[in-house]
Amino acid sequence: MNREDVVKKIKDMLLDGKTAPWKAEEISLQEGVPVPDNITAAVAARRAFVEEKSGHKFHHIVMPEKPYHVGYRCPNDGSLWTLAADDTYLRCGMCDTPLEILAEGERHKPLVNNYIGGVEDYYSYAGEVSVNGDVSKTFQNILCWGPGVGHLGISVGCFKLNKYGPIEVKVSDWGIAARNLSFVFDTESERQKARNLIQQQLPEIISRITRAHLADWGGEIDNVDFLYKQHHNDRILHCCFYSRFENHRGHGQNSHAAGMAKNIIDDLFRTKGITCRLSVVGMGRDGDLKPSPRNRRGRYVSAQQSIPIEDYEKSIGRPIEDFLSWIDLDYQGVTEEIGWQAYTGMGGEIIPAFYRTMKCNPRPYLVSCYQKVYAKTRGNDLIFGVELPNVEVGITSSPEGIIPPMAREALKMAGISRAKEYAAAAAAVTLAGEFNFATLHVQERMYTGR
Repeated sequence: MNREDVVKKIKDMLLDGKTAPWKAEEISLQEGVPVPDNITAAVAARRAFVEEKSGHKFHHIVMPEKPYHVGYRCPNDGSLWTLAADDTYLRCGMCDTPLEILAEGERHKPLVNNYIGGVEDYYSYAGEVSVNGDVSKTFQNILCWGPGVGHLGISVGCFKLNKYGPIEVKVSDWGIAARNLSFVFDTESERQKARNLIQQQLPEIISRITRAHLADWGGEIDNVDFLYKQHHNDRILHCCFYSRFENHRGHGQNSHAAGMAKNIIDDLFRTKGITCRLSVVGMGRDGDLKPSPRNRRGRYVSAQQSIPIEDYEKSIGRPIEDFLSWIDLDYQGVTEEIGWQAYTGMGGEIIPAFYRTMKCNPRPYLVSCYQKVYAKTRGNDLIFGVELPNVEVGITSSPEGIIPPMAREALKMAGISRAKEYAAAAAAVTLAGEFNFATLHVQERMYTGR
């Protein structure tokens, strides 16, 4: 059987559910395709499978000629090097000694598990997940990861959760962008006069900054709040402008809108004779790249699945109370380590992988990668869920930068056409990864080799 026939056979097996995506290399080898060509055939089969599932063709997420890595050893210091097959610098990165290739059976592996393409970022397929609630859709999970088997855990988690029907998701209608202005006064009376003046002029300020910076992007000022602070003699007035957007991230637009508001307010102070010693954009109060439990930016999303307790007890081989105890001890540990009730386990890896894949939002994914995991019983069911309280997300282009072609392709392949769908997909794959992660831990299989 030639390679094209093997590719088609594996693709059809994947579509019929007769095998799993991560077994494609093994099946290709069984069909007589030699190493490392069996890896090339497996990648091609997965790509054809994803194309048929999604209804879109790969154009920009390219498949290199050699979609695998090669193992080497430095004969001088004994260090091991895993390099992409098209890497031309075959010398030790520490001592510059020419590397020696490993033995035939050890040298070749896929670039990453379930690899489907990409050169600078390696894209993987991590199964599919169905959701309902505020979003009803089935997503193809495309993720950019480094080396590791995380995508397999997500695939398994999705498979397990999909058996009980679509995952229920709740997503806020709007994403919030925030930018804070700060004013410093020497006297309490000047601060109070300034507050009253800004409050009085807010309708006109909001109208002007909306027309200039928000309207073209579907944004509107949702709220403006004030906060009094004092540092020794400095009487501080914080004035935070919140904008809301449906599909646009809005951070840049809101920042410029707040900057325009600052100029308007400074002119008002001068006109009314209010003495303000310092007028600045006070970023420390608006959550800019400072994730916390009270981050004021982003979009709320949650995902949860209901699983019969009897089924889950059979799966883990122990009472449900043991699973809840594991959740509690992990919750306690996270609280003590980082100071608040959030989990950054699998989600701390999955969400960055998701952001790297779609590339339509900033790479500093710390804005959004905090999460809360919860588990409880309700009647005869286990309820397992995650909350991402402040996912910062847009799927439209922005003055801050274009959406590259690979990102648009990944969005189409995944089935994401709105910011709410992006948030729902991110929460669903995070839930799947956390569920599989927690299940393996309570089964004592994680890292133990069992």
